[in-house]
Amino acid sequence: MKEKAFKACLHIIEKEGWKSFSFAKASQKSGIPLDVFHTQFSSPSDVMTHLFKKIDGEVFKNLETPAENLSPKDILFEILMSRFDAGQPYKKVILHFWQDCLFLPNEAPALLCQSFSSMSWMLEAAGLSSRGLRGLLRIQGLMSLYLFALKTWLEDDSPDLAKTMISLDKGLSRLEMAANYLNFL
Repeated sequence: MKEKAFKACLHIIEKEGWKSFSFAKASQKSGIPLDVFHTQFSSPSDVMTHLFKKIDGEVFKNLETPAENLSPKDILFEILMSRFDAGQPYKKVILHFWQDCLFLPNEAPALLCQSFSSMSWMLEAAGLSSRGLRGLLRIQGLMSLYLFALKTWLEDDSPDLAKTMISLDKGLSRLEMAANYLNFL
């Protein structure tokens, strides 16, 4: 039932935007009782958290063991591009969220925690620890880069996501240089 309620929420966000979303509206338009939404989600940010976890799950489901000769930068590039690919079906929802989320700051803490968790898992998938001070700096750097590349991805209408790949590659090169300078790789 959670997936059905989740899809109803995504439908409202996609059609009307993040600011216009409410569980009452999703209930009314889907015919799913409001108590089902209440049981599955504690707040609107839970819908987006569920979406981002779903995208992370797709990344890990399709994750292949990286070749031994790949650098951490190359591995992270593959992982993050996989994340953008997994997000493609939800691009319009993410675009509405991105455009409107700054106007709803009360939901930021939960989403910030989810972002930290996602980036921590992306680092782990690349074989880079996300623990301790070094890990915290890696997470912050990767999250900043991801948000920058996300903005490019949201505007990238090319079928091969060329603009996104260029943005991500440049950002990862800068992070790699900084990490090498600080001896964080």
